[in-house]
Amino acid sequence: MESQVKIQGKDIVIYLDGEIDNLTAMRERKRCDAMIESNVQAARIMFNMEKVDFADSALIAFLIGRYKKAHRLGIPVFIQRPSYNADKLLALSGIYTLIPKIK
Repeated sequence: MESQVKIQGKDIVIYLDGEIDNLTAMRERKRCDAMIESNVQAARIMFNMEKVDFADSALIAFLIGRYKKAHRLGIPVFIQRPSYNADKLLALSGIYTLIPKIK
């Protein structure tokens, strides 16, 4: 997994790309956490997943961890444009009840 973080207005948009497994998620965790912590005034955080090729339970853990951090800071979190594979996993996990999907 590779991530690219962009600030768009008052939003933090985190673009996830490639395969997301335990090793890659662990590597990106600190980077995303640092971005969230340095932008506590953000209006929302969006995880764009249109380029995710493969994901397993590490994606769920990654998202829930970032959700908890953002929630403590009062920043809402959304999933944006998940790929077919990511969407299938996320829907089955029930994560959309916690982190809504937006277009």
